[in-house]
Amino acid sequence: MKNLLLFSLLILPLTLSAKIWIVDSNPGSASKDFVNLQEAHDGASAGDTLYLIGSGVSYISSKVTINKRLIIIGSGYFLNNPETQVSMLSAFMIQPSGCGDFIIDFVNGSQGSALIGVIIRGRISISTNNILIKRNLFEDENPIGVCGTPRITANGSNLLIVQNYFREGVNGRGVSVANGNSNIKITNNYIYSTDNRPIKAPTSGVEINNNILSGGPEASNAVIQNNIFVSNSGVESAIGSVIRHNMATFPGILLPAGDGNVSNVPQSSVFIGTGTIDGKWKLKDGSPAIGSGFEGVDMGMFGGDEPYMLSGIPPIPTIYQLNAPAVGEKNTGLPITIKAKSNN
Repeated sequence: MKNLLLFSLLILPLTLSAKIWIVDSNPGSASKDFVNLQEAHDGASAGDTLYLIGSGVSYISSKVTINKRLIIIGSGYFLNNPETQVSMLSAFMIQPSGCGDFIIDFVNGSQGSALIGVIIRGRISISTNNILIKRNLFEDENPIGVCGTPRITANGSNLLIVQNYFREGVNGRGVSVANGNSNIKITNNYIYSTDNRPIKAPTSGVEINNNILSGGPEASNAVIQNNIFVSNSGVESAIGSVIRHNMATFPGILLPAGDGNVSNVPQSSVFIGTGTIDGKWKLKDGSPAIGSGFEGVDMGMFGGDEPYMLSGIPPIPTIYQLNAPAVGEKNTGLPITIKAKSNN
């Protein structure tokens, strides 16, 4: 939590003093500064914020290399959840070509950047320090796929990968961290992995907290706590790691005994199991994961200090209901009703 607060304080001065740009790939849109991410990156200054409007057109046509501090904010995903926003369109980016390519590459100069509330249909790379990846959806876009490669390839320290959703059907791992990095938090995500290795960080210092994981992480000297494992692999490769207060809901998975770890818990007793794609992972009333995490927090992605936000709605105010008649009256004007919320 201290790391999350520190990162917020680092980017706050940038967002208060810098410029906000509107990026809109919708054909014919007039209220915009740029039409795609590359154009916006090139035209913005370090510390600026790019708001990507929900659209039916991808925001990239080739890899975008981020070499300046930018806050990139989309409109979220799975917008059929209650009280998200009026528009149901998301800001998305599709991998432009075959295996091995990245959509975004954060390189030297981009320290302090953030990617929030977008759909990534492909891969991103982090090749520097102090990057925030928050409230994004990672999913495949057939027929391209990613050939079993990680969705996030990270080679840097002080990284926060928080409140993201790595959707079922994604090929390969969710996150792969290069050797020798430190202060990396992977927390409050749903991470699906076809090879049962959602996270690989063999010799880096990683905290893996409050996630729902399909498969077991491969990490050494890590802290692995408050996670719920929902498929056929537990924590198998975690040399020197602290493994505590985790739960396994797939038959036959055996977590290390003691330290609050619990195995062979029926999944039907843990989650509500119905509703929207991400909402079904909420803990049901009476769930054994409620209050069973380290220091009494809830296990899973809706627990802890940074609970998962449905639909990846970014931490800015949104209008989720707008009622405006087409015709007004001379005496009463045009009555408009708006409902909004802050989404912190």
